[in-house]
Amino acid sequence: MLKNGVRNTSRCFAQASRCNAHHSLPTIRYFTSLTTSSRLGGNQTRSYVLALAGIITVAGLYAGSRSRIYLDDSVDVNEEQRIDPDGGVSGAKGSKKSGESSKIDVREDLRVEGWRTDKANGKEKGYITMEEVARHDLAHDAWVVVEGKVFDVTEFHKYHPGGSQIIVANAGRDVTEIFKPIHPPKTLENNLPPESFKGLVDPTAAADSLKAYEAEQQRVEQARNALPPVETMLGLDELQDAAESFLSPRVINYYGASSLDGYSTAENRTAFRKCRLIPRVMRDVTTVRPQTTIFGVPSALPIYISPASNALLGHPEGELNIVRGASKTGIVQGVSAAASFPLDEILQEKAKMDQDTGTKMGMVYQVYLSRDRRKNVEQLKEVVDGGVQALILTVDSNVGDHRQSTEKLKGARGDAQPGVRMGPIANSDQWHDASQNWDDLKFIREYAPGLPIYLKGVSHIEDVRLAKKHGLAGCILSNHGGRQLDGARTGFDSLRSIYVQDPQLIKNLEIYIDGGCRRGHEVLQALAFGAKGVGLGRPFLYAQAAYGEKGVIRAVRIMEKEIATAMQLMGVTELSQLKPDMVECLQEIWK
Repeated sequence: MLKNGVRNTSRCFAQASRCNAHHSLPTIRYFTSLTTSSRLGGNQTRSYVLALAGIITVAGLYAGSRSRIYLDDSVDVNEEQRIDPDGGVSGAKGSKKSGESSKIDVREDLRVEGWRTDKANGKEKGYITMEEVARHDLAHDAWVVVEGKVFDVTEFHKYHPGGSQIIVANAGRDVTEIFKPIHPPKTLENNLPPESFKGLVDPTAAADSLKAYEAEQQRVEQARNALPPVETMLGLDELQDAAESFLSPRVINYYGASSLDGYSTAENRTAFRKCRLIPRVMRDVTTVRPQTTIFGVPSALPIYISPASNALLGHPEGELNIVRGASKTGIVQGVSAAASFPLDEILQEKAKMDQDTGTKMGMVYQVYLSRDRRKNVEQLKEVVDGGVQALILTVDSNVGDHRQSTEKLKGARGDAQPGVRMGPIANSDQWHDASQNWDDLKFIREYAPGLPIYLKGVSHIEDVRLAKKHGLAGCILSNHGGRQLDGARTGFDSLRSIYVQDPQLIKNLEIYIDGGCRRGHEVLQALAFGAKGVGLGRPFLYAQAAYGEKGVIRAVRIMEKEIATAMQLMGVTELSQLKPDMVECLQEIWK
């Protein structure tokens, strides 16, 4: 009953403006009764999960009642963005009365006095600013504010019975107005672990943040609706320009950010320009066949959608847009481990599309090894049970990144403390595991038996050889879109280098490249040197941000047209006819 109620309610909320209130009321009463009776005793996980279940219900009702929000001309959107430069998307967040702050006294109803008092020095702790809360607005770093109290729901949203979308969409914000009406006092205090509580915010600041949020979402909605028809977009860069014309600075930065100076990101684009095509002529190219196999799955094109996180920042349907677009065009989707939607919701959408289209779409899943291997065990079990066809083990992000522009936008501060540090410097990143090594493949195979594994983020030829030695299915040559190690070699340059040194290695192992490709003829350049396919990540984030599902489909059609035309002009009718002697490149030092 719970499962069906949640599924129906979630579907209703995804289309809140078209749903009737009476469809959701039974579920409201059901969730409320469950939440009221749940306590830390018994099944603790179930209690945690039910704590915020009602958010999804009121959110849907509220979204329907506020399908039109009129922007007050007096609101300075740029100023509001400066105050709260958040990248959230349109969701159910909002006050029942615009601009009216909660009457709750945030000093009331605290579970323990230690939440308010710093016992170490006996002084009262200061408020957490809404700017600080707004920085935690991602699927893998999510905070919310309820009645002036800040809670970390990063782990909670993954198990939310109503789906994680409503929580992730409102991460970094005050959700009091959509939470309080259907929950008894102390619901969160009684159902979330103590460490989830982070502190208090000033209710006046929270109300100001709410006003800015509503103004920003109205602006985004109006701008997206005013875009030219998707059919007028003739290149992937045009889709990016369309998205960036209205996305907030924070979202633009998140999608486009590079490590340090952005050298590797820029090189990803220019690497293809080092080469020229040498076409063959006088060949019948009336028809061409760009179909191939990607990660062991039939694909309509020699491209796939690279795993890219937090699509929800750009559009309310996020990764679900990508599932639908990939399914309807016959290409493989790589799902990010940091996707906005949990894997089970993405798999449910995939199952629905498989049923609607009558074909089974290709889907592979990205794995990051966590320091807590128990999380990986749960993840791998879900992947196997969900029918994902392959695993992409990302190995170039075993530690965090240093995206300076993002840190600057967040107002991050560095260490200026004196002291001589002669000892080892350890990594404390919980999201990734700096200790990962080749022996960890045994762990993955134990919990995902039979699934082919591809290493993503490989550059050195010796690592490719080791991958083959360890029986992996293949490698993805990539520098993580230039978001990790600045100065790392591009995937295309790594492909060329490895081909020159050991062409047989590329024939004996599936090799893909990722990063910087934006044109069909660039795909052919990679295939000429032995690549099986090319991954595109950011282009699909921008496409779905601007036009949703139609944007994803349009991006595929753009690449389809460019690839087919380039094949005809190159004088080939099958991808296997592409050869290295049809491409000449600048001589590099390594050559």
